[in-house]
Amino acid sequence: MTVGCDTLTVSVQIGNSDDKLTQREWSEFVQSIGDSIITYKGHIHFCGGSICQVPWQNFCWVFELENNDMVVDALREQQKRIRVKYRQDSVAWLSGVTRFI
Repeated sequence: MTVGCDTLTVSVQIGNSDDKLTQREWSEFVQSIGDSIITYKGHIHFCGGSICQVPWQNFCWVFELENNDMVVDALREQQKRIRVKYRQDSVAWLSGVTRFI
């Protein structure tokens, strides 16, 4: 049985392991990516980041998104613009249809 054929489950991951971003910039980057998900009506199930004492920073969101090419492409493009604004090389995007077995 496929559940949610009209939705995708998406995982978006970002990091600052190269220390390009100050703490303030990192905070703004995380907020901007999270806001973009909400803007495109992503239903967030989980978000969280690395523990504070490790020498790297990363953050992940897992959310449902309408399975519509226009919506998916628009969100990806917005996240690319955010990535460029914050001088990051990449944003990791993983998506698929969730199946309960």
